[in-house]
Amino acid sequence: MVSGEMMKQVGFKKAGKQRASIPPSDIRGQHLQPSRPHPPPYAPTAVLPMAAPSHQGSAQSRNAPKKVAIPRLRRSSEDQSLSKGSPLADKNRVAHACEPCRQRKTKCSGERPICQHCEDFKLPCVYADGKRDRTKKQLGSLAGRVEEYEQLLEELSLRAGIQDQALIRRTLDRELSPEDDDESATPSGKKAGVYQDPAGEYKASARAGSTGSLDCIDEDYNRNPSARATGYHGKNSEVTWMQRLKRQTSRNSEEEDEEDDDDDEDSLPDGQKKPTLHSDHFDSGYTPISESTYHCDDLTLTPPDHVDPFEVPSQATANMLFQSYLETVHTAFPIIGKNTFISQYQAFQLSQDPSEINHNWLAILNLIFAIGAKYSHLIKAEWSGDEIDHLIYFTRARILGFNFDTILGHAELQKVQITGLMSFYLMASNQINRAWATSGIAIRHASALGLNLRNDSKNVPETSKEIRYRVWWALCSLERILAIMTGRPASLSETDCTTPAPLPLEEDSFLGNNVPSPQDIALLRRLSSQQSGQTNGIMSTPSSTAYSSKVKTSPIDSMSPASLPSSQERKQIIPPCNALYFGYHTNLSTFTDEVLNRLYRADAMSKSWADIQSTIATLNSNIEKWRAKLPNVFDFTKKQRDRQFVRQRMSLGFFYYSVLTIINRPCLCRIDRKIPDQSGKAKDFNRETAMKCVHAARDMLELLPKEPNAVGLYTVAPWWCLVHYLMQAATVLMLELSFRTEHMPNEVEEIFDSAKKATDWLRSLSETDEVARRAWSLCNEMLRKVTPKVGRSPAEALNYDGVSDHQGPADDQMQGMDNTEITQVPATSSTYSPQQIYASSVPFQLPMFSSYDQFLSYCQIPTTSASGPYNDLFPTATDMDAMQHDGHANDGYLHEQDH
Repeated sequence: MVSGEMMKQVGFKKAGKQRASIPPSDIRGQHLQPSRPHPPPYAPTAVLPMAAPSHQGSAQSRNAPKKVAIPRLRRSSEDQSLSKGSPLADKNRVAHACEPCRQRKTKCSGERPICQHCEDFKLPCVYADGKRDRTKKQLGSLAGRVEEYEQLLEELSLRAGIQDQALIRRTLDRELSPEDDDESATPSGKKAGVYQDPAGEYKASARAGSTGSLDCIDEDYNRNPSARATGYHGKNSEVTWMQRLKRQTSRNSEEEDEEDDDDDEDSLPDGQKKPTLHSDHFDSGYTPISESTYHCDDLTLTPPDHVDPFEVPSQATANMLFQSYLETVHTAFPIIGKNTFISQYQAFQLSQDPSEINHNWLAILNLIFAIGAKYSHLIKAEWSGDEIDHLIYFTRARILGFNFDTILGHAELQKVQITGLMSFYLMASNQINRAWATSGIAIRHASALGLNLRNDSKNVPETSKEIRYRVWWALCSLERILAIMTGRPASLSETDCTTPAPLPLEEDSFLGNNVPSPQDIALLRRLSSQQSGQTNGIMSTPSSTAYSSKVKTSPIDSMSPASLPSSQERKQIIPPCNALYFGYHTNLSTFTDEVLNRLYRADAMSKSWADIQSTIATLNSNIEKWRAKLPNVFDFTKKQRDRQFVRQRMSLGFFYYSVLTIINRPCLCRIDRKIPDQSGKAKDFNRETAMKCVHAARDMLELLPKEPNAVGLYTVAPWWCLVHYLMQAATVLMLELSFRTEHMPNEVEEIFDSAKKATDWLRSLSETDEVARRAWSLCNEMLRKVTPKVGRSPAEALNYDGVSDHQGPADDQMQGMDNTEITQVPATSSTYSPQQIYASSVPFQLPMFSSYDQFLSYCQIPTTSASGPYNDLFPTATDMDAMQHDGHANDGYLHEQDH
């Protein structure tokens, strides 16, 4: 037995040595040979001797027995129980050990919440996540961080240069091929993703759009008086759009299909400079900006005769002018405190010597008269005075309140009101260049008084705070409208403003004992902000966000959205009123500043066209959120039975479509010729955005009836910038016609009819307004030039016999006024009745508004009744004394006082 076991062991060792001595090449050779049997490991070597190689080896291998399966070595049960590493023992291991057992490398029993080992040794038993769970969480965390990094890069790209933007864009747009995905999925895969060549919209700069170059000018605006009077107009101004239209239509037939919609040199051949007004090879087709303007900056503001600054109109005329201002202007631009000023006006009527009245207050009053007189001429009111009476009132105000002391003296609230009202009068007179300069002075004085910041002083009554807040927002709205009209930067920045939004309360709510408590005011501000979209929409500015995170909030301010009233409840708490309209108007005005800063300022040149597309999409979304939050009575897109807020709806409607036109204007050009390698998605976006621009212009004109009625429109529309809105719409429509309706070829008839409608309305307005006559002259000329490009005859641009040769409003007679009735009040009358201003048969008969209900054809202007808001226009002496003792006269001095 012993010898047999020893022989087996010797055989095992010899066989192992023989196998180990075979070179690797021989091993590979054996695998290639046909099945050559190997001796079983348990057979003795003597039984299978190694044979020398011979010719009979192959035959022997074929006759050799096949492989035999080696039986498994059986072991006793005791050995199995003693072997801890055996498979049976492994079956007793738990799936997941606790952390103390893992660290101590001790077998864990797996009980929960505490295993046997931890319980015996009093250790804290903790079960961590398994490997799969940990990997899943880590991947989720990494994916979230990658998404945050991508968003951060997107934001940083807006501040970076063109090269850095391209680098960021390539990094974000990098895509991996399937082979790269397979290799990168393996641990050894080290091949990085392949950069895809970005589309053309990422390589092209923002100047590819209709804005062109925003960081340079190509004209000397100081070369002559005409250029100085017009001044620089930016790319968002309709005057610049008209200049582009003139250039587009002035080229010869060989160049008529070439794109000339930007002012840079990108579309010119290499090395060729664009001709300017001072180049040796000046192109006669180049149009100076002064030849494309319709404003009246070239007219003088000096009346022909000497003006007595202390002369006043009759009481009846003064009352008419004052009420015209309050009804048409004050709701949108509350530059004065109405209740305070009415009480002071009552005292002024009782005074005997106007020279004893405070000069600044008299200047404010004369500016109100000037604005009211301007409006009276537009509606051809029978009680209106001489043609230049508004200029006489303005001159009196300038002598009394806008002098050396106003320019170099210290700021005070009355100076702010003087310069603000003066700027508004100049804008209403279309002295845009002067209005913009004067508005800047008003903003400077207001900032010097801290009106751009929230007032927490306990020494200032809540009424005075609210008046000052509204004065500030009125100045902001005025400044931004002028920024739209001129294309110039505004004199204010939202990052420096923390003034609370105006309260949705009428000014009468602050009389006597009706002043709301600070808690009610805080709640109203919060509700008003949510209802008008200031927190989640347009007015969510960096300044307001940063400020709200730092100031101490009251319990009402810290209320969660769930604890606040619902949208329907907010509408019941805040009923529609003029103050609520002013809040929405202010909100949209603030959004306008964002639009201009992101699309039409010089720093936009550092962005790519893809960034501009993204910005336009965001702005379109935000303005739609603003419109969706409008109360029903202010919604200009619906048919309305309400006749009380017609002016407010018209004002918001014109403003909304104007801003919508400006947002989408950069795409209204032949941009596909400038970026031929852009993606299909970018091309679709350009076309859809250009269509939005044209549709916005058409929708603005849908607010008007088909048959023009100038006087009726002036009574319900924002008359101070009505021509500006019509020129915006008309120029956009004619630009699309000059492109042969490339963006919307199926709507040629609609676009042409809308352009003709705008021109017809301008002609109707020109009967009472010089600026409308200039605007009509420009549009009439351009429309006749672009009609052949869409297969029309120039004669089709006119729907009346002949072309009017009138030179101004004074040469025309009012026509089509059968539906207008304005009651005349004798100029010498010493009595006043509010009902005498407008008769009950109201001037604007409207089947005209296609978007309004036929009910409006009966009455458009609310009839003043005995219980109306102006029945108590002039309170009694007792009421006046009560208001003055309540502190409402703190924001204006009627009589001269020592300082």
